[in-house]
Amino acid sequence: MGQPQNIRDLPPRARFLMALGMFFFGGFLLCIATGWIQVDPSSIHAPLWVLGAIAMVFILAGVMILLAGHDGLAWLNNPVIWLFVVCLAVPFNWVAFGEGERHFTSRSTVMGATSSGAEAESEGRMIFGIIAVVIDLVVMLVPLYALRKKRSKD
Repeated sequence: MGQPQNIRDLPPRARFLMALGMFFFGGFLLCIATGWIQVDPSSIHAPLWVLGAIAMVFILAGVMILLAGHDGLAWLNNPVIWLFVVCLAVPFNWVAFGEGERHFTSRSTVMGATSSGAEAESEGRMIFGIIAVVIDLVVMLVPLYALRKKRSKD
């Protein structure tokens, strides 16, 4: 028997445990973001709302894993996936366009030799900005496409 090709191919118990792990990690981050778990503020290098969005990425990933096994709840897939992408866009937009200084590093390997070093802030922000704009376009255009598709059916 080969490797599962799809999340639906996993046994229900495996999907449940994967989702539980996502919920646990996302819940932990959400507790930090909301102040329920106190941490040293200097150890967090982003605003708490960005941390909250990252927490929601994990929580929504857990929801998507659970939804993969339930055909009766298939109507929830698209809204949950869209919310997942919205929450995924938040950290990329903050890194690219938010206030404050950013520090980036690069690492490359050529023929077994690895080199690493600091990258310019403008280069890092540009790369994150390109990714952020692409994700933002997906966030905006997918609902418009779905609405257009629904109107064409009616």
